[in-house]
Amino acid sequence: CYPSTLPQDPTYPLILYMRVYGARENALEGPVGMANPHFQIEAWAKTYAAAKALAKAVRNALNGYRGTSGMVRIGSFLIQSERDVYEPAVACHRIIMDYSIWHDE
Repeated sequence: CYPSTLPQDPTYPLILYMRVYGARENALEGPVGMANPHFQIEAWAKTYAAAKALAKAVRNALNGYRGTSGMVRIGSFLIQSERDVYEPAVACHRIIMDYSIWHDE
């Protein structure tokens, strides 16, 4: 699992993740103490079948997750979209998944 960028000479399959943007919820009275960051999680592999299998494992582990991570309560972790891409420069397939997360601040 790697944050933001691929390492030099990576070993496949691998997972790449990055925060795409984040939003904080507010009411007229001010902040409500909830955040809604969006993350992009990518499953990379040398074959399309391997990339799809890794993406499915990520989905099964994360989609619909609710619970506590450290001291942060996660209200929801939900997939918003998924797309398939081939990267000819590295001869790899990647499945890009966009997730929306709601958590306490």
